[in-house]
Amino acid sequence: MFNDLPPLPWLRAFEASARLGNFTRAASELNLTPSAISYQVRALEAQLGQPLFTRHRRELHLTRLGQSYLPIVTQAFATLNNSTAGLFGKSHTHTVTLRCLSSLTMLWLLPHLQSFHLTHPEISLRLLSTSWSEDAGRDGIDIDIRYGDGTWTDGTVSRLIQGRVLPVSTPALVAPAAEIATRPLIEITGVLDSWEEFFSCHVPDVDLPPPALIVDQSLIALDYAASGRGYALVAEVFARPYLRDGRLVPACPETLPERLGHHIVIPHSTNLHRPEVAAIVAWLTDSATEA
Repeated sequence: MFNDLPPLPWLRAFEASARLGNFTRAASELNLTPSAISYQVRALEAQLGQPLFTRHRRELHLTRLGQSYLPIVTQAFATLNNSTAGLFGKSHTHTVTLRCLSSLTMLWLLPHLQSFHLTHPEISLRLLSTSWSEDAGRDGIDIDIRYGDGTWTDGTVSRLIQGRVLPVSTPALVAPAAEIATRPLIEITGVLDSWEEFFSCHVPDVDLPPPALIVDQSLIALDYAASGRGYALVAEVFARPYLRDGRLVPACPETLPERLGHHIVIPHSTNLHRPEVAAIVAWLTDSATEA
């Protein structure tokens, strides 16, 4: 039973390294040496038969499989922690369930979580990921972050992030917008701010070819663009980590204002006056303002 489950210390080393961005910070949190953390992560990768990180100097970047594995590991630890506390009464934390779209979780929410835990150690966050905005249903969701026009009727809605959309590519592919229109374009399904909209605004007479690749998440579009095989049109909040470390740059100066945005939805079944819910909403809002 559970013969395929890796040792828990390896999983803890992976989760901490992914959340904190390098082995040194993970080692400090887990009271181990960086070499011990590195060894445990490499042992986990060897057992799984796949790399979970790409190493860039002192920083770590999750591979595609690492990005998929991290929410599973995080949720497993959160479930184990909350169940232990519930059964044995070892904790005075308050649990809040937050659901967020996968790309926003990986590219914006997770990098901010450390500051939340430092500020609110009394709150245990149960984090769920989803690919599409949808009603909260019966999953016990306290706070939902959705993408759309903010007109949902199943909860109290407040705007979180709405900025601009920009084309990105590797530095070698930077070009005028008219030239980009003739090159491989990566299209994201389910968004209003598409390449067609972009070019109708900035190069109205262009005859667009079919996209080179169609994907359903901004995270995939960004990774593919970072490989140098095309151009992605994404919300700036998603592009920011790639722009910050130089994997991608603005492909041209032109941008679009986002017609849709990310919103906080508090389902009607949630008590708006719970201090921990109010604390998370305030933290999310502050983090969005600082971004």
